[in-house]
Amino acid sequence: MFESSEFIFTAETTPQLSTDLSASAGLVDSLLGLADAINVTDSPNCQTKLSSLLVAAEIRRKGLDVILQLTGRDRNRIALESELLGALSVNIDKVLCLSGDQPPPDGPRAVNEYNGSGLIGLCATLSDGALTDGTKIKNPRPLFSGAADDLYQHQANPEAMSGLLAKVDRGARFVQTQYCFDLEVIKAYSDRLMANGKTDAWKVIVGMGPLKSAKQADWMRKNLWGVHISDEIVARLEGSETPVRTGEDVCRELISQIIDLPGIDGVHLMGPSCERQSAEIIRSFR
Repeated sequence: MFESSEFIFTAETTPQLSTDLSASAGLVDSLLGLADAINVTDSPNCQTKLSSLLVAAEIRRKGLDVILQLTGRDRNRIALESELLGALSVNIDKVLCLSGDQPPPDGPRAVNEYNGSGLIGLCATLSDGALTDGTKIKNPRPLFSGAADDLYQHQANPEAMSGLLAKVDRGARFVQTQYCFDLEVIKAYSDRLMANGKTDAWKVIVGMGPLKSAKQADWMRKNLWGVHISDEIVARLEGSETPVRTGEDVCRELISQIIDLPGIDGVHLMGPSCERQSAEIIRSFR
């Protein structure tokens, strides 16, 4: 993924609340031979799911590259180090480092020993062959960490780019952003990246997703952090006789417009139960 100069397509899957490992891993079968990598989410929205590492390992056996999403919300240092060693042991070496959605006051207790930036540093430490306490790791292997970003923060806060570059300096090799369906916002982000020395040494992958309906889009923009969906797109979905196809077309149109933008290395397709739709979108560009 890092050596390729081709436009990158990553997609996302969320393990089920089930003990059926093959069912959760089978959700990505439509993406075999299409996606460059699959993100496996880590109990999003503070909801218990089947172990993301187990599902990621099963997907890896299918031949797909995997980006394991890992949050600092639920685990202390010992558990995080164990999880990362476990990932490497099953040939998963890419980790999107996240702070994680935080639980409500009456919800489960969060740990938060590490935030996303701290996890990037932890990956760098393990890549150097030791735990944080200095204990040497047998058969160490490199971990390629990734950072999350929000394009809209760069519009509101001039210091946001400094924060992103600090994560790159800590070791992040790729960036996956929150949803953005706004061409002008992506163009401005591209300009800022290039003005701040963006190189091919780290990849920037813009987030979007195949929306299924106006109702879903409206709920997402009102309830999920970092999700911006314009009134124009919601109206387009609402007026469509085939909103699922329209949601795919919105992504295709935007990808066609950004595929040659400097500093933008790919797109990340995400959303609830969107594996098959993501495969159809990627197939349009293969």
